[in-house]
Amino acid sequence: MQRNKLFIFFSVIIPLLALSGFSALYLSAAIDFSLFKSYSLGVLIAALNFLIGFIAIRIGLNKPNKSFLIIVFGAVVIRFFLIFALIILTLSFLYVRMNSFIFTNFTFYFYFLIVEILYLKNQKILIKNE
Repeated sequence: MQRNKLFIFFSVIIPLLALSGFSALYLSAAIDFSLFKSYSLGVLIAALNFLIGFIAIRIGLNKPNKSFLIIVFGAVVIRFFLIFALIILTLSFLYVRMNSFIFTNFTFYFYFLIVEILYLKNQKILIKNE
């Protein structure tokens, strides 16, 4: 139960706190709208990537090893092309600050990647203890 609370904290609460912080900065006029949009879209695209990966992991977790690898690596390919397309579309058609958007996107991408790896590690420990 403690691990689930930690997972929820790291996968949901911290990104929401970041978005809330960006909103507070925007509402206090510390940053302009294009910067706020750049930060927010970077976090949301990384969160979408995480959500797809997490769903793939949950689907493949109870499958045999070969099926698990096919599901997870298939999701990695789908995620790559989807996120690539979203980043290109965002940079092409929305007025965002490129440096802020890319920095936020990759920061949260790696953050969510660490959360995914820790989730897999914890699930492996739980399965091993059963």
